[in-house]
Amino acid sequence: MHRKILIALPLLALAAPADAVEIRLTGTLLSSCVLSLATPGQLALSSDAGVYGSEQVGGLAATMTVVAIGTVPTITFTAPAIDAPAGFSPTAQAQIRYTSLGGSNQAYTSAASSSSAVTLLDTFTINGRILSSEGFKAGSYAVRTTATCQQ
Repeated sequence: MHRKILIALPLLALAAPADAVEIRLTGTLLSSCVLSLATPGQLALSSDAGVYGSEQVGGLAATMTVVAIGTVPTITFTAPAIDAPAGFSPTAQAQIRYTSLGGSNQAYTSAASSSSAVTLLDTFTINGRILSSEGFKAGSYAVRTTATCQQ
């Protein structure tokens, strides 16, 4: 048994030290932002026929997801517009309001608006309505706004 150890010791002395290798994993991130409409939303008429909106009974809010890489984005909404049947009241007003899980909170507005209270992964809930003191004609309606993402 001692002979085996004595024979192995010289062999260990002849072994060369192991080389070291640095391993680096690298990458570059470019700022980007993707907006996705998860739910398009639905308008419903109020009981007094003066509001056609997503928060009325039977209506549904739109939901939009934000996936950003890099810097925290600012989300901007254009002033809402109305798609309506020909001859619909020119005095009617489109409005939107929105909240987000990241902290955005915009009350109903007919103007363009933006929010920087956004996280890199966020979800917006957008409600829309049309206000008309003259009521609504039969036909298809929509409240339209465009959301953009700036970084």
